Amino acid sequence: MSDLSLVGKSMSARISASPSAKRQRELLRLAFLYLCSAVLLFWALAPIYWVFVSSISTRTELYARPYKIWFPSQPTFEHYIELFTSGAQFRDGGYSPTAGLIGAGMRNSLVTSVISGAIVTILGTGAGYVFARVTFRLKGLAFFFIMLLMPLPIWVSLIALFFIMSQAGLVDTLTGQILIFTTLLLPLGIWLMSTFVRDIPSEIEDAALVDGANRWQMLFRIIMPLARPGMVAVFLVSLLSAWNNFLIPLIFTRTPRRSRSPSC
Repeated sequence: MSDLSLVGKSMSARISASPSAKRQRELLRLAFLYLCSAVLLFWALAPIYWVFVSSISTRTELYARPYKIWFPSQPTFEHYIELFTSGAQFRDGGYSPTAGLIGAGMRNSLVTSVISGAIVTILGTGAGYVFARVTFRLKGLAFFFIMLLMPLPIWVSLIALFFIMSQAGLVDTLTGQILIFTTLLLPLGIWLMSTFVRDIPSEIEDAALVDGANRWQMLFRIIMPLARPGMVAVFLVSLLSAWNNFLIPLIFTRTPRRSRSPSC
């Protein structure tokens, strides 16, 4: 009888100790994950922080020994002011032409990126709704050929595209860059928005049809509000892709007045 009681006590002790042991293992796992995340975050942000600290440091502190890597004792924004006003001064007394180039480049980049992203978002939402909900002949074939344009590199059609843009008089214009970015990014926008629209329950549209709504009303009053996260994602992807593009403004612009910040 005593042996049975001892066995029961040991089993109850193990059962009572098992939740605490499991909690400890869970805490250790979370601590390990947080530690790894902190290391990766430091690895990614340390170069950006170093560039920022270097930009607000004086030349004396920048070339001092030992390095003052955490934060300058006398931070200054003089370098940014020179960059946008007069340009950096060379040792022989001259000034670099960055003042006009940086301002015009950032303005052109902002205009072309925002307009291209907005056009891709609007057209991609409409076309994505059509391919997701509307039934018509050769829909699958048309969607297939549009998707074939996504992996197509720009340099494959660069010569023909430059010839077309030259004949249309759109070289060295912001309109030409917007048209090129819209054409390149629209297949991705259509694919993303068609995926988002397919995830919306069709019963909502059936109820709207019963209430007398037409296709346009369903698109603007039901689909767009529900697919707003997808539209934001398409806009951000298009904006960043157009902003970071280097090849298009390098080839299709000739004057600094129409250059963008990546090619300045």
